[in-house]
Amino acid sequence: MATATSDLDRSGDRTADRAADAAPSETARRILRATAVCVAANGLRATSIDDIAREAGCARATIYRVFPGGRAGLLAASAELEIGLVLAAATEAADAQDDLAGAVAAAVQGASATLAGHAALQRLLAEEPGVVLPFISFDNLGPLLCLAGERGVDLFGRFLDEEQAAEVGEWCARVVLAHLRSPGSPTDTTDLASVRRLVDHHLLPGLAVPADGGERLAPDHG
Repeated sequence: MATATSDLDRSGDRTADRAADAAPSETARRILRATAVCVAANGLRATSIDDIAREAGCARATIYRVFPGGRAGLLAASAELEIGLVLAAATEAADAQDDLAGAVAAAVQGASATLAGHAALQRLLAEEPGVVLPFISFDNLGPLLCLAGERGVDLFGRFLDEEQAAEVGEWCARVVLAHLRSPGSPTDTTDLASVRRLVDHHLLPGLAVPADGGERLAPDHG
């Protein structure tokens, strides 16, 4: 029991440290929240910096000071913030599971549900997909997969060696992004049971894991 508690503590510390490192200032958060509200209501094309400033309760100059790139800077920061929220959701969901299949399925479902609940993102995907796709395709896909691989080592390293854990992290990202780009795909990645079937049928057969899918035992050096 003490080991389980310490593992949970380490997991919580890991998530908190990352959140602290990536956290924008309160002003930046207020502006990003206002951006999301405006885009969800009006779309990006119809949203001006003045609209965002009114919603955030700040001056235009404040937005340009915090985000020197204007709308482009806001989009980039919004994408970075959303990636952080998605990774946090995946981490929390996976850490609550005791076996590999459950952890992978929970991570994919948690990430997908977070994206599905983002009203501004969903409006852009429906009406202005060209705004979103560059952030999850082409040159930007590689860094996203690299980040997912690093997180995979954290999430699945208790079940797999480092190389396999990174590969599983990338697999999770590819599944989530595929559904984001093509929401009509056969597997609903916001449904845990559907994701679990995908994991059982397409991922696990190619992995060397303990028969019970549980955590790897530490080698006995005694």
